[in-house]
Amino acid sequence: MELLDCLKEHYQWENVKFVNETLIETESGHKRLHYWSDKILLDWHIKWRDHCSDTPYVLIDRMIRSGEQKAAIEWKDGWITVHDDIEQPYPIRGQEANVVKVITSMIDYGLEEHKDIEPIQLKGPIYQELYKSMPYFLPEQKAFLSSVLREADVRMKKAVSLSNLTEGTLPLLDPITSVTHFKKVFNVIFLYGTVREPERGYYSFSLFLKEWLDTSGKESVETFLQQLFEDPRMTKDQILLLLSECLKPFELDSLVNLMKQKPTDVEIQRGIDLVKEDWEKSKQLVQIISVTIDKKKVLAS
Repeated sequence: MELLDCLKEHYQWENVKFVNETLIETESGHKRLHYWSDKILLDWHIKWRDHCSDTPYVLIDRMIRSGEQKAAIEWKDGWITVHDDIEQPYPIRGQEANVVKVITSMIDYGLEEHKDIEPIQLKGPIYQELYKSMPYFLPEQKAFLSSVLREADVRMKKAVSLSNLTEGTLPLLDPITSVTHFKKVFNVIFLYGTVREPERGYYSFSLFLKEWLDTSGKESVETFLQQLFEDPRMTKDQILLLLSECLKPFELDSLVNLMKQKPTDVEIQRGIDLVKEDWEKSKQLVQIISVTIDKKKVLAS
């Protein structure tokens, strides 16, 4: 049986055609297809989306149920799930409270026990490897990188210290790194999930916050964090674990990896410029989080 025929049978559509290999057109509109080879991973994604969806206030990229009310159908050596295709971006600036609802629900579910799924094994920053490449930099580049490396050591020590202050468990989260995952349907917030293994902690969420800062500005991020930290599900431990993650100096990892590829002088300078840009974003984000924590008096509570 061809895939289109299989979809017609299980989802009771009459007209189905491919737009591309992951998008189909039906009489019910465009639908996205996700292909899964890992049943445990598929089940985890079904469960977190079902848990966090709160119709009609918050919509998540849930699996559309088949005629047999199944979240996935078997196809060849794996499974296929069908999802609504939503293109309109969600204007998160001015709608921070709705994003808080999504994120806190994800954290709440992520703190439950998940014995079956194996999360992504994240490694720490590798900035110290940059010392091996110092002879290859120009004098002014060395001066900048030496300063950044000293600051990286300070940031890492603070991150470890903050982590040691808490007894909290890191949540298991879908690694969403971009504000583009948020869409709008009938003026309701809609979150697209990934098909990746879940991540233990706030690494991807820190990237998400930096992109938010870059696209929507400081005031919007401040508003979001103020409201996030007021939610009872975002406990003192979780707030400190988030700050700890944002302090970790991952910004230099890209330059470490670049130097392993025998780059040209132009590529090296471009890599350093990207480090400078990312470093400043991280500093600004950490400052915003720290000020918000101070206002909330988290450390004193």
